[in-house]
Amino acid sequence: MKRIKNILKAGVLAVALGCSTIFTSCTDFLTIYPTNSVIHENFWQTSEDVNGVLATSYLQLLSSEALERMIVWGELRGDIMAVRSTAGNTYKYIVEGNLQDNNSYCNWAVFYRAINYANMVIEFAPMVTERDPDFTQGDLDIVLGEMYAVRALSHFYLVRAFRDIPLSYKASLNDAELGTYPQVHPCVTLDSIMNDLDRAESLVMRTGGFPNGEFNYSRITRDAVLAMKADVNLWRAAFATYYEGNDSVHTATPDEYYLMAIDNCDRVINSYIDRLAKYHKDHNTNDEVGPGTNNPYYLATNGMRMGTLNNSLVYDNIFGSGKDFVSSEALIDRGEVLFELKYDEKVNNSSAISSFYGSAGGLGLFNVANSYIAPEGNVVEDKAKYRASDLRLYNFTDADKLGANEDKTSSGAPREVGIGKYACKMSPAAIGALDTRAAANYRSSSSFDANWIIYRLTDVMLMKAEALAHLSTATPEDHHEAFTLAKHVNLRWLTTQSDSLQYVNFDTKDKVAQLVLNERARELAFEGKRWFDLVRVALRDKKTDNILFVADKVEGASTAVRKKLNSINTLFFPIAESELNVNEYLVQNPAYENSTSIEQN
Repeated sequence: MKRIKNILKAGVLAVALGCSTIFTSCTDFLTIYPTNSVIHENFWQTSEDVNGVLATSYLQLLSSEALERMIVWGELRGDIMAVRSTAGNTYKYIVEGNLQDNNSYCNWAVFYRAINYANMVIEFAPMVTERDPDFTQGDLDIVLGEMYAVRALSHFYLVRAFRDIPLSYKASLNDAELGTYPQVHPCVTLDSIMNDLDRAESLVMRTGGFPNGEFNYSRITRDAVLAMKADVNLWRAAFATYYEGNDSVHTATPDEYYLMAIDNCDRVINSYIDRLAKYHKDHNTNDEVGPGTNNPYYLATNGMRMGTLNNSLVYDNIFGSGKDFVSSEALIDRGEVLFELKYDEKVNNSSAISSFYGSAGGLGLFNVANSYIAPEGNVVEDKAKYRASDLRLYNFTDADKLGANEDKTSSGAPREVGIGKYACKMSPAAIGALDTRAAANYRSSSSFDANWIIYRLTDVMLMKAEALAHLSTATPEDHHEAFTLAKHVNLRWLTTQSDSLQYVNFDTKDKVAQLVLNERARELAFEGKRWFDLVRVALRDKKTDNILFVADKVEGASTAVRKKLNSINTLFFPIAESELNVNEYLVQNPAYENSTSIEQN
């Protein structure tokens, strides 16, 4: 494992510079920051010491280093996002399957730094209850819960990207300790992650419980933990299917994991419904939402179209400028967000997203894959593409019509359609010619303040639908419920309600499962989810055949890319050469054992 040099000195400095960015509008939280350059038992004296190191753990996840990896690991290799012609070889090699262990995105150190700071809090914070009378057992429980969850989330990113990883559960105060952990089987890792999440669930603040409204989204609360548990259970089910017959590596059957995921999702969905029902009752609203309506899940709805503009209040409030509207009652506008990394435009901005997705200054390194918004020609969806009546086409991308990537630029070159999600601060994203991004609609690259969402409600709804669709014991009612969940996610974005999904077109298990996978692609595009979803498909199939279409976006080299995705091993990143050199216990991913040079397409 790569050495984390000067970890304590640099981390404490980061607290002083960045804590106020994560937890803005602080009153009772983080009013004093630690200044010691060495953390040891004598450091842990007050609640401020504890909260400072807790914030530093979160800060690792907010760093550009971590955010870039969330996008590259979870999205870039999928079928939705392509690399622009102007991007460097680092990204092109990833997409083309020309991965080497010296690629910078094989470096996993930032997530182990987050884990190490979490370990410090877990190990040392309990003694502060005896030293600071203002730091109660209840305060300690919340902090420990969040750190168990951060540790779990960090390990979760690593196991999805690399599969066989070391687990770190001890605070490391010097470099020598960090290189001694061996890799473990992914099923063991996922079980360990779930143990941390079980601890976290009983300790973290209930969702909506923080008096500071922003904390309910930027710090991990109970519903966020439950969303993580659902996600982990989907991966446990996929790996249990892949390793079927090897009972020593997993502790339950795929169906048992799916049922756990369904329960996790139900608890999140019911919690959200209860909060929104109370909100509507208390405010005596006349909105047509709730049981018996077309919006039983209380999803936020879009505004009416204004002329030819495809306005979307949902986009504005979740991804756009509405992200900064927070209060203890901000349920209608922000309640669908369960956990996000919060950025501002000054101290700590999300420039990693602007570099990848673009800003008011122009397109980023990545763009929409050509095939993703090509016309389908019918309304029965068998592919992960948008229809002309889907507002997400115009808000999540720079397309001004279906098939916009078939247009030509003024020079006659094919149009590279940009990514609108996160880059756009208000809808609609499609506002004019290629590379002309008006400052009124797009965030500036110098003050890019988009929050990065880890989990939100519709993600959870579709996770439940996935679990229902893949249950081997699923009934027709289960499949219908999975379809209904996907339909409601889809319906709120449609400008033509007659285009709503019809169950007659998705009345078999395979069709429902494919619909859910496609709807996750449409709803969660560019959120670091798509590649991970496709890896689960391959694990369930025990082969890569059904995800090889991702190679189609690599024009002129799709056949070569398909050949390189010929085994499950190739779906995971190689272990960085630098890590192998310092940790004798690490073993390279078999797909890259003998690779010493890049094979060009």
